[in-house]
Amino acid sequence: MRFYISVSVVFMDLARVGVLLIGLALIIIAVLAVYAYLDVRRTYPPPEPPPPFSAYCQDGVVVVSARVDLKDVKVVDADGRVYCTFASIKGGADKLCRVGNATVYLVAAGDFSRAVTCFRPLPPIPVGD
Repeated sequence: MRFYISVSVVFMDLARVGVLLIGLALIIIAVLAVYAYLDVRRTYPPPEPPPPFSAYCQDGVVVVSARVDLKDVKVVDADGRVYCTFASIKGGADKLCRVGNATVYLVAAGDFSRAVTCFRPLPPIPVGD
């Protein structure tokens, strides 16, 4: 009878040690998961919100595409000449501004601005005989 009690005590101690080892393993896995999560957050920060507008130039016309409602939008060249001003542009709308022969223009709305580069297409040169 005494042998039976000691064997069950040994198995009880092994069970406690097993539960303790499983608990330690789960704690280590949790710490590694938190470390990996923080490392990924540091490596890949959350994306920035999209800009309020985009602008591009095609054939001497600057196109301003608003993502949100804009006020006091200006198209200015490098010398400071104002080509167009728009009191407001509704979100989702486009506005056109015919520009001169300069190559770079600044589109500004409030605190946000974008530089736009214009290239006039060169006329094709015929191949000589």
